[in-house]
Amino acid sequence: MHPSYRLGLSVVIGTVVASLGLCLAAVSFRSSPSPAGQDLGANGFPLGAFRLTERSGKTVTEADLADRVWVASFIFTNCPLSCPRITSVMKGLQEKLRETSVQLVSISVDPERDRPEVLAAYARKFAADPERWWFLTGTKPEIERLTVERFKLGLASTSQSDQEAGAEAFSHSDRLALVDRGNKVLGYFDSNDHESIAKLLARAGQLAPGGRPVPAWVRQLPAVNATLNGIASVLLMVGWILIRTGRARGHSACMIAGVVVSGLFLACYLVYHYQIRGGVPFRGAGPIRLVYFTILLSHVVLAVVIVPLVTLTLLRALRHQWQRHASIARVTFPIWLYVSVTGVVIYLMLYQLPLASASSG
Repeated sequence: MHPSYRLGLSVVIGTVVASLGLCLAAVSFRSSPSPAGQDLGANGFPLGAFRLTERSGKTVTEADLADRVWVASFIFTNCPLSCPRITSVMKGLQEKLRETSVQLVSISVDPERDRPEVLAAYARKFAADPERWWFLTGTKPEIERLTVERFKLGLASTSQSDQEAGAEAFSHSDRLALVDRGNKVLGYFDSNDHESIAKLLARAGQLAPGGRPVPAWVRQLPAVNATLNGIASVLLMVGWILIRTGRARGHSACMIAGVVVSGLFLACYLVYHYQIRGGVPFRGAGPIRLVYFTILLSHVVLAVVIVPLVTLTLLRALRHQWQRHASIARVTFPIWLYVSVTGVVIYLMLYQLPLASASSG
């Protein structure tokens, strides 16, 4: 192997090892979040993956809400007392938060009865804006898992005798949950208390002060970016094979295309993060978290390094400084390939792994 290739590989390996060390050090200082209290503050916690169905029939996952600030309520349409009051409070929030980008989400705790068409009829009674206020249902295990395990709120069916005595069919929380971008639960607010609702309005308005939710095309950009990284990886490998077999013209075409594709990726990446003004947290648990953050940290560091390296490599080719071009290209190639491949890996781990987990659950 040429010494220049070894230098590039050494940079990649050294960065990965250093990233692993930093991630291990961070794990040792990590404290477990506690959901106790109304305003969780620094103890807010992520919800994890979920997959539900909106009243329109559209599938909604945690990725659809990850770039939004949202308020969640828990209701069921056959509820005679508490749920109409809770939904009326949500209707008031819809009006008072109309100048913000806060999303409202009502989750049915009776999914066996509350099919999408039932929720649609219920939503119409409260003049719910279909874009700003979603009504979600799903399978019974998923709803119970999301409510009890993820939101850490109570949910139980009441006995027939209790219902005959006037109790509602489901005992569920009447608190509203405020969820930040990245699906992080920030606090709970009593829907019976005017002061608590005022605090919720102030906090939600501060987190999402204006504008509509992020457009659908923006939420598609992570998949576009992963595709561009995948194309860049293929172009780099084909270009490397072509130059190794002496086909310089084909090599040049592949490398120029690789620069264009990587430049397009960078533009889409910047547009996406400008639009969402936040990030999607990794929702895997256990050792996979260490793997993910090691890859992510090394990817970010080397993505910064690769920009001047690619620029220098391209300039030397344009100036026909072939010997100097080949020398720097051998350093650039393994770093550039690593950044492109890990861009795809990060997308799969961040967006597809949670969906696979939710489906298998």
